[in-house]
Amino acid sequence: MSKSTVNKKSRFIKGLYESSYKELFSFLLRRSTNKQQAQDLSQETYLRLIRVERTDLIEQPRAYLFRIAANLVYEMRIKSERHCENVTYPLEEVEDIPSADDPQLNYETSKAIKDLEKIIEDLPLIYQTVLLMRKRDGLSHSDIANKLGISIHTVRKYLTRAVAECRKAHSMGDPS
Repeated sequence: MSKSTVNKKSRFIKGLYESSYKELFSFLLRRSTNKQQAQDLSQETYLRLIRVERTDLIEQPRAYLFRIAANLVYEMRIKSERHCENVTYPLEEVEDIPSADDPQLNYETSKAIKDLEKIIEDLPLIYQTVLLMRKRDGLSHSDIANKLGISIHTVRKYLTRAVAECRKAHSMGDPS
């Protein structure tokens, strides 16, 4: 590689880093288990970009960078699944796992469900609606906004408030 090619590549990567790092880190943080893992994945993303011989052929650098990151997340999940499949534990270390026939477990589960239902019933109707559409029905923020005729920002606000109210009621230990 000539010196001018190296300089162009350095400027290209530096510019991409400066313009995309925060967004890339947020992207990876949402897809990883913790901040450290997101930082590691981010670093590996840029390392893989540096290894690309002909960065001048990349037509959409930002999209290319995020594709590298998405591939890394996929690779991480595959490795994690393989690791979980291959892990064995000595029988002495395995705790008793309650069966589905365990009356205590059934009672606790039933009580937890009733408490949650009561907490949700006590929410304002719009909060209930948004929360259930998101968590039970699996709708995206934009789908909820379209169905209810409100903005995505309002959906996020209601969802945040609904979850905060649920947590507050749950932490007080009183579902009423």
